[in-house]
Amino acid sequence: MIGDILNAVMQECKALLVDEGGTIMLKTDYKTSNLPSYTMPLLLVDLLDAPDSLQYPGGLTRVDWNFAMNSYNYAPDPKADDPTGYSMQLLDIIDKIRSHFSKGIWLNTTSPTMIDILNNYCFKFTLSGITSADALDQDGLIMGYKIIFDSVGVDDGTSSEVDSTAPLETVDQIDNPPFN
Repeated sequence: MIGDILNAVMQECKALLVDEGGTIMLKTDYKTSNLPSYTMPLLLVDLLDAPDSLQYPGGLTRVDWNFAMNSYNYAPDPKADDPTGYSMQLLDIIDKIRSHFSKGIWLNTTSPTMIDILNNYCFKFTLSGITSADALDQDGLIMGYKIIFDSVGVDDGTSSEVDSTAPLETVDQIDNPPFN
């Protein structure tokens, strides 16, 4: 389940940001020593804990993953002297990611794998906050924001419920006050 979901989220991020030409990777793959080779904007997708996951009677599993998308760019205007607005446009990626994933998978997906996880796991994202991005081991040239999404996915592969194939033959109405 999580492999399918994480793959779909990564594919969606790559498709969404294809025009920006940045680097998109899992946070676990990031290496500070490789920072000069990463193109900006840099998006580090992080899969956080799933503390609210549970299993329903019958075995159906609901997993509430938390995702964080850490977006980074070079400091947009360290001298505060850019009259063109270009430097502030470097932050537009934050709104692009927030807006895209907040609209809902079924409305604006750019990757067919997102539709697959919606159909297979009822997967949904819900925006749950924007904070400063996780600090990178750098000298201050990199700044960014973390867009956090809660999610829910349902794994029916763990269910032990068996659909009944017997047709309903009779119905016996019992007393149902006050609707008699």
